[in-house]
Amino acid sequence: MLNPFLFCELCNMKNVWCLVLLLVAGIVNAQSYNDLGLLYSRSGISGTARSVGSASAYGSVGADLGSISINPAGLGLYRSTDISFTPGLFINKNKADFDGTTTVGNNTKVFINQFGIAFTKLIKHENRGNNFSFNAVKLNAISFSINYQRESMFSKTVDWSSDNTQSSAMGYFANAVNKTGMPLNTDNYPVEMVLAYQTYLLDSINGNGNFYSNVRAPIHQSGNILTKGATDHVDLALGGNLNDKFYFGAGIGFSVLTYMQDASFSESKTNDTANHFMDYTFTSNLRNTGLGVVGKFGIIYRPASWIRLGLAYHTPTFYNITETYSGSTVANFDTATFGQTLEAYPFKYKLKTPMKGIASTSFYFKEYGFLSVDYEFQNYGAMRFSFPAAFGNATSQSNDFQKKYYAFGHVVRAGFEGSYKVLRVRAGYAYSSTPYKKAYVTKNYTEEKHTVSAGLGYRGKHFYVDFAYQLGITKEPTYPYADWDVNNKLLSHTALLTIGFRLFKNTPEQADSKSRSTKPGMKF
Repeated sequence: MLNPFLFCELCNMKNVWCLVLLLVAGIVNAQSYNDLGLLYSRSGISGTARSVGSASAYGSVGADLGSISINPAGLGLYRSTDISFTPGLFINKNKADFDGTTTVGNNTKVFINQFGIAFTKLIKHENRGNNFSFNAVKLNAISFSINYQRESMFSKTVDWSSDNTQSSAMGYFANAVNKTGMPLNTDNYPVEMVLAYQTYLLDSINGNGNFYSNVRAPIHQSGNILTKGATDHVDLALGGNLNDKFYFGAGIGFSVLTYMQDASFSESKTNDTANHFMDYTFTSNLRNTGLGVVGKFGIIYRPASWIRLGLAYHTPTFYNITETYSGSTVANFDTATFGQTLEAYPFKYKLKTPMKGIASTSFYFKEYGFLSVDYEFQNYGAMRFSFPAAFGNATSQSNDFQKKYYAFGHVVRAGFEGSYKVLRVRAGYAYSSTPYKKAYVTKNYTEEKHTVSAGLGYRGKHFYVDFAYQLGITKEPTYPYADWDVNNKLLSHTALLTIGFRLFKNTPEQADSKSRSTKPGMKF
């Protein structure tokens, strides 16, 4: 995450809550709109337990409802109607280091990760002597699917606490206001600065300049950020099979976005008996809800029975987002207590996430299993916001920021599935590169993502059940204020269980399709 105070260079216009537009909950987590756009653009490793067990490297594997959101051409590999349901358990553990003190935060969530159905129609080809009624390029099957899937989760707890013998957030605020020289109101500054002034944590000799802090070191600082929410997708897709060689698919996805953040930041005096200040707590509440739409297109080609090659393209996701925000501060002095709350009106804006390209290949070892690799790329610098006209040139300034600081993101997923009769064993690894350009990466906290997965499965004739475990590791910074940073090491544990049914159709073409694809040990 970039240091949010870089955003101050963008705010040369005066409007209602100008900096709130670019700095949401500033001293608590300094989560900018740009950071939120990045959060909504990066998807996780998701799908059915089968696909997740192989790190979702399913761009050319297909015939699984977890693969449809990656490459809709995977529908063309179906030979039957498929129904699956996947509940999950998510546990997130965060070790936050703040000024040499480590604090651990945890949260746990039970959720529905996937639920969907794929309908398959096998095409009957009549043989009239030596001539087929269909042309030489035979359409063997058409499949249609509707699938709900959780693409990413935002559940996270960040706790930090430490003694500070050097500075206070209020000292930083006073310096910032004195440097800009603008009136201290919500037209010019983030809400936490205004609340600090309204509760006498910041004061001024003449009421309009020469601001100073009533809080001085040494002090004890602590904070908490609790985030919840997810991006949930509903994909409608259509795919087909030509000659058991070429598979194609296209679909449209609808994304439901929810993001909730409750945060607090506190400072309290330690042993300064001459200071009238006792303590204060700033709290903020942020709620984002949105709807988005995305198009997906893909192909898979099988030049030989042991290899498949896939390509997929995802258009940008176009979001309409509604935000609500409130902040409050309670300050305690030895003779008085002051409290103030400010709420913003619901704020609406648009976000276009980057397009996504995916190249895939998979290798098959008769009835014994397969290896698969997916490569995915996005240009995070291509994120685009559209703010209301009342905010002047904030749209162009924010979009210029994306170009300057964000880079191409690269994701590599590799997966394995082994088969023995009705049993399956799976393993996978995925790597996601830093989204920032090299000059703006925080050393050792680059927001790279590493994911390791494993799984087991049973594949009967009509019934199957799969289990997957996934471990995610990432390191990222959070900025309470100024140059003070909280360094986070996030470990996420996800367990998924998929229950599914295959409804086979007893037709000659079905038997023929089976004989042309794989041996019985590799039923898909």
